[in-house]
Amino acid sequence: MAESVVGEFLEFLKKNKRLSKNTLESYSRDVEQFLTYLNEHGINFCSAKKSTIVNYLYFLKQQGKSQATISRALSSIKAFYHYLFAKKKIEEDPSYGINAPKVEKKEPVTLTVEQVDMLLSFDFGKDEKGLRDKALIELMYASGLKVSEVISLKIEDVNLASGYIVVRSGKERVIPIGSYAVAALQEYIEKGRKPRKGEKALFLNLRGKRLTRQGCWKIIKEYADKISPGLPLTPNILRKSFAQHMLQNGADLKTVQEMLGYEVNFGNNLLSLVSRSKMKEVYNKFHPRA
Repeated sequence: MAESVVGEFLEFLKKNKRLSKNTLESYSRDVEQFLTYLNEHGINFCSAKKSTIVNYLYFLKQQGKSQATISRALSSIKAFYHYLFAKKKIEEDPSYGINAPKVEKKEPVTLTVEQVDMLLSFDFGKDEKGLRDKALIELMYASGLKVSEVISLKIEDVNLASGYIVVRSGKERVIPIGSYAVAALQEYIEKGRKPRKGEKALFLNLRGKRLTRQGCWKIIKEYADKISPGLPLTPNILRKSFAQHMLQNGADLKTVQEMLGYEVNFGNNLLSLVSRSKMKEVYNKFHPRA
């Protein structure tokens, strides 16, 4: 009987909830594992109590399951019993009122300053690709830009003489960049950037067109694998590393938030100019590669 009811439950989800194949498989797996537990303890699923479900969750915890896995299992069990109750196959829903365990927030993965130094000390080479890749990674760590922001940069958004870049995607902001990023960008622009006619993007693929998001991710993954296979390195990790290293070195949170593009309101243009001046000062003092 249990198998047929589970089949009906999954068919109901498929038709009415429009869930993905992977999600349906998760529901099926979670409910089947719960029913196996009930069977091993001689409990019919229709007569399970709230304490039965709580005991099962504790059993999962003893098995070393993560809080996220336990929360997902409870979600599947709740959906199953909600279905049974709605179809009048049971008189009471034993899962009602059971709360999922709080999922622990993991600390964001970041690189150490030493790992960044190791990455950027790599011999990228002096060809078109090597100069571009070095400049790209230097700039991402120097500025904390998102992928969408870095690939949206145009050649006119870079002011190497003053050590600034202008980010125009979203709310426009001016971000200081350090000497290492300035040097890498200068060499790339002078010797490695070969745009097709009319292309204004700063970072280009090897066909002279704007670099894509996928292309940016691929470049960073390539060097992570070359330097240290398994090194946790993505564009977002470079962004988080930028922020963490600035804060660890003593930069104030508000300035770092401004650089990352979080909303900060200024009363007038003068205050904005003062903020930019302070940002440059803070950057030069606290960024590891200023």
